Amino acid sequence: MDALSEVLRAVRLTGATILNADFGAPWGVAAGSSNALARGFLPEADTPAVFHLVTTGECWLQAEGVEPIRLRAGEVALLAHGEAHRLGDAPVSECVALAALVKPPIAGELAPVVHGGNGRRTHIITALAALDRRFADPLLASLPRVLRADLRGAPAAEHLRDALGLTLSGSEAPRAGGIATLARLAELVFIEAIRRHVEAIPPGDSGWLAGLGDRYVGRALALMHARPGEDWTVERLARQVGLSRSALAERFTELLAEPPITYLTHWRLRLAAQKLLGSTRSMAAIAREAGYESSGAFSHAFKRAFGKPPSIWRRRARKKTGSG
Repeated sequence: MDALSEVLRAVRLTGATILNADFGAPWGVAAGSSNALARGFLPEADTPAVFHLVTTGECWLQAEGVEPIRLRAGEVALLAHGEAHRLGDAPVSECVALAALVKPPIAGELAPVVHGGNGRRTHIITALAALDRRFADPLLASLPRVLRADLRGAPAAEHLRDALGLTLSGSEAPRAGGIATLARLAELVFIEAIRRHVEAIPPGDSGWLAGLGDRYVGRALALMHARPGEDWTVERLARQVGLSRSALAERFTELLAEPPITYLTHWRLRLAAQKLLGSTRSMAAIAREAGYESSGAFSHAFKRAFGKPPSIWRRRARKKTGSG
């Protein structure tokens, strides 16, 4: 299992397609926090990522602190932190609230939206990707403020476009599972955007995503994520990936800003936090799986990473969900 897949599994990725829009110039929409967009789709999401997939035409995207980005057909813009932004047919255009165009699905169908003037047409699909941000590092820390990726030829993007292109006649019933299908396709587009971003990272870049694309560090990450409970040492990892111990340690630290075993320790603690939330296993068993011989050492490390002892972490989570 590769490291990106394991992280996406750990953060409980869920998606929702929320807008199927046909814009005519002149047009502009302003999006505030993605929490407003999530109402009716992912109400429990904590500031989900939002992305816009341009299927025909082109538009401009603006976000604070980022140069205006021109998006063409087949490209997607992903804002991983759900920040406020604007879309329009020009860098400066009069805007309406994007949230006002987003309507909850009716009878299992996402109704198309037409907005703007009679000029050049642009078709945009907007979707959300929610993840548990308590476990989302190092992924979120490695993503740019606005990620632009070319998804031309990507099956997930084509399937999403085709799914929304199907319209019902007055006598047809809604397609069974239509909204669920759109949700899964939104997740796949989110993953594909990140995959293509990783493939486009130039040599010399650093960060977790750059590490995924490195021949040696990427293999080491895959091993640690696939078998986190194994008794890994830098020497064992180095033998597996085909480097010397010192070369792997240097290369790993250069890209991820921490040594391999430090990274592994942090990942084990994230997995332990998940087990505390989602299982009834004993604290001692979870501590052992995280690589700690004593519950005391585990509790100390866990509090340092998550701000509270594991017992309180579990108790508050159960109280929140009503299972305790």
